Amino acid sequence: MKTMLRHAVWMILTATLAAGCSRAVRQENKADEVRFVVWGDTQFNNPEVFERMVHETNLLRPDFVVQVGDLIQGYSHSREQLRGEWERYAFQTEPLSVPFFPVPGNHDVYTGEAHEVYGEVWGPDRYIYSFDTGPVHTIVLDTYWPGEADTIAAWQRDWLARDLAEYAARNGGEGSEELAQRSIFVYLHSPLFKQGADKEGGKAWKEIHELLKRYPVRMVIAGHTHEYVWNVVDGITYLIINSSGHMGTHVERGGVFHQLLHVSVVNGNDVRVAVVKAGSILPVDTVSQAERSSVPRLRIPQKSIRLPIVETSGSVEQTVTVNIDNPLEKPRVYHLEWQVPRTSPAHLEPKELWIDLEAKASREVSFELQMPAGIAPEELPSLAVTAVETLRTGVVSRDWESRYRADIEAAKNDASVRTTSIALDAPVEFRTEWPLFVPPVARVARVSGAIAIDGVFDETDWSKAQPITRFTTPEGEEPETGMEVRFLYDADGLYVGARMEEPNPAGMSMNAGPPIPLTWSDDDFELFIDATQSQSKFIRLFQNAAGTRFNSWPLYTPNNLFESTYESAVKVGEDYWSIEMHIPWNEAGATQPARSGDQWNVNIWRHRQQSHPARQEWSTMGIFPYEPARFGLLVFD
Repeated sequence: MKTMLRHAVWMILTATLAAGCSRAVRQENKADEVRFVVWGDTQFNNPEVFERMVHETNLLRPDFVVQVGDLIQGYSHSREQLRGEWERYAFQTEPLSVPFFPVPGNHDVYTGEAHEVYGEVWGPDRYIYSFDTGPVHTIVLDTYWPGEADTIAAWQRDWLARDLAEYAARNGGEGSEELAQRSIFVYLHSPLFKQGADKEGGKAWKEIHELLKRYPVRMVIAGHTHEYVWNVVDGITYLIINSSGHMGTHVERGGVFHQLLHVSVVNGNDVRVAVVKAGSILPVDTVSQAERSSVPRLRIPQKSIRLPIVETSGSVEQTVTVNIDNPLEKPRVYHLEWQVPRTSPAHLEPKELWIDLEAKASREVSFELQMPAGIAPEELPSLAVTAVETLRTGVVSRDWESRYRADIEAAKNDASVRTTSIALDAPVEFRTEWPLFVPPVARVARVSGAIAIDGVFDETDWSKAQPITRFTTPEGEEPETGMEVRFLYDADGLYVGARMEEPNPAGMSMNAGPPIPLTWSDDDFELFIDATQSQSKFIRLFQNAAGTRFNSWPLYTPNNLFESTYESAVKVGEDYWSIEMHIPWNEAGATQPARSGDQWNVNIWRHRQQSHPARQEWSTMGIFPYEPARFGLLVFD
């Protein structure tokens, strides 16, 4: 029953399409714009590409579709086989809901039997024909008429001349302004215009080109050679296209990719063509709210593998321990592989691992690292962490997806049921790289006396604190002005002292204010504190040179902005400005007071609006807006 229904659908479909393709048909279109799509060769190569292209085309809803030949594999003397292939083609194009016009290709009509069956499917007038759609005149030629392969014989050239002359006569006459306001498009399968003058087809096209020059022919479009090629000769655009035919290695810039053409004609002669790469159009229901919520949870979080304090000379031999966590409610397989820059002297063992984790499980894995001390940051390896999940592709609308899935289920019990080649589900790779990272290190001394928060730093403890003086721009360059930052601590909290060179204090920007003080648009000092070394939960404490504060937890944290109560003072001198802060442990994000030996992840930024770039930083972060895995390291003495 299912097979009979499919056959009936095919018969109705082909009859409907053929009825819309009659020779010299006039199609009225009252709109100012005519839009149509052109497909290249398919011939059942890469059927998943072509079948998806049918859906993509239908979403564009053009006025009509033209395909420039090689619709099926063909090349057969078996009428049964050929009819079966045309049935398959009807199944592939069933989603198309607009008129369709074929161009005969060598695969479609090469044998006598193929030529005959092509006529059965599309009608006896579908080899060489023309039709009108508003101001657009479409001409289809046959470069594989029986006994006239890869050429256009004199009789067909005569037909073309008559068709052009008749069209001109209906629209003001040859050379008239009325005719100039219209557009003619010519289609053929074999690109005879690419042949040399020594070939019969090339000679024939030379004559045809001279004829076309007399009329408003905008484009000549062919297929056959499975490539994309554009050229303009005497104002006529020549194209060779390929929708899903076999090609070599895809090199888009070399014309080797699958595509369709979307052509728009406005006001009769204003032509615009979009080359649409196969697979680039999606239905409106491609991603549901449930998918938007669930799929991002499958991503592997970005982080850095922070190395302990390493030697500054000689060689480094360390065990690198990495925690792999599966947050999902199902088992997951992780692939770990070290990516070592080609010139890097670093070596890790093992280089590759597969890890099977049960739901909500985690595991520590260890690697042995050997490298010279002082290795350049760009020579440090990174660990590629990959997991694969099967997801619905969302490339066809959900109603068609339901129909296709029903066909797949039916085919399990009935081999005659056709099923789509489109992948409705597909493996998706979730991959990230965790770079080895040697953070800059600063030590935090414990105070021995009282510290006055005044922005002056005249206490002895400040002079004994380790200064941080190496800052760079985001591009790694030396900033225009220097900065010095020191840290101290006591039982109550963290002290921060920063002195920033400023040759022109009068030029500083200090405009931030309510409701959200955007201090980074001013001259400001910024402190990022991850007291628990979570590499995700950190506090931002910013102040501009006027003492205006911005305080927050990370972006996207609910109610992330807060009022701070820490003590601070700003001082502006003749060639500098400074800030001194005493931050209680709780406002620094710490769960308890720091003790000797504790380590925090911290970063420091400064914005100076008179410099370009304006920002300088202690530890460079590569991911917008912040990358807490790459904060520097504070070690409490």
